[in-house]
Amino acid sequence: MLAFSINRESFLQGLSRVQSVVERKNTVPILSNVLIDGNGERLKLVATDMEMGISGYIDANIKSAGAVTMSARKLFEIIKELPAEAEVSLQVKEENNTEITCGRSSFKLKGLPAEDFPNLPSYDEETFFTLDAAVLKEMVRKTIYAASTDETRYNLTGVLFEMEKGDEGSLVRMVATDGHRLALIEKEAKGNIRPGESVVIPRKSLNELRRLMDEGDDVIELDFQKQHGVFRKDSTVLTTRLIDMSFPNYQQVIPEEVNATATMDRDALIAAIRRVSLLSSERSRAVRFSFSDENLTVHTNNPDLGTATETISITYDGKDLEVTFNAKYMLDTLTSLDADKINIALKDELSPCRVYQEEDQDYIAVIMPMRV
Repeated sequence: MLAFSINRESFLQGLSRVQSVVERKNTVPILSNVLIDGNGERLKLVATDMEMGISGYIDANIKSAGAVTMSARKLFEIIKELPAEAEVSLQVKEENNTEITCGRSSFKLKGLPAEDFPNLPSYDEETFFTLDAAVLKEMVRKTIYAASTDETRYNLTGVLFEMEKGDEGSLVRMVATDGHRLALIEKEAKGNIRPGESVVIPRKSLNELRRLMDEGDDVIELDFQKQHGVFRKDSTVLTTRLIDMSFPNYQQVIPEEVNATATMDRDALIAAIRRVSLLSSERSRAVRFSFSDENLTVHTNNPDLGTATETISITYDGKDLEVTFNAKYMLDTLTSLDADKINIALKDELSPCRVYQEEDQDYIAVIMPMRV
């Protein structure tokens, strides 16, 4: 039966990496568990919710090979409360009951058989391609906010990932939309990508991928099968079921005709929207934008609360225009940008507007105005 000792910090980091995948309210008990498989000089930790799975290895002193599954959340909480840099020992007893000891602390945690734990999807070592992890992390950050959280629009709850040949090499593109806004970013790919291939990756899986990439900027290995995507960084592997539904024709949403363009300080606009939206309707979050020669006035009128107005300086080319936006949608977009100065391109008060920054033409955000 499994028995090992391990540094508390290493164990905690490994558990933190996998336990976030586990759903807290799970109707299948074993899916609330983490699989711990010890063999040789490393522990393998695995967690899954059947839609997504993650596995990784950590070094340990394996005294007896074996495997067991235990509550991912409770095991993580126990290890988290143990003294830093301490040595933790774990031994599986009869009927998968597991004893955890550290100094004078001792815990007995009930487990379930490892053989009942579901297998993660298999993958082919030969079909991986690589991308720069820092680039992919930026692409996820600048698109994921626009993915829908409405499960009735399931095809919009993920982010489209496309690969194609560009003018000077290979391109990867990510697109997200919830029907009210859209975010698109494309980057040159230095890795060995597969042009012409496109998949829709669930939002939850991309959030886990961000956590994985936060552990250091290097390369990330990717592979897409018919139903599953695989992401590998060092010894950690994230697998996810892909969204097998068609993604809308996003090119039709990106506005081409522009009658007015405003340039302004990004931080000043963010601050103005945050202040003014304090009195906006809780339901609609509607905020009015009034563009004129040198100023943008952000204002709201809430019959139940009152009014709020703030004016910032802008550079503006076009006729005076008033457009209403959802404050949250605009703030999400603005905080995804990096530049000090940003541009808002408009056609009229009812057409989609484009938000972008001059120095990064590879990233486009589109927001639909509100009809009020």
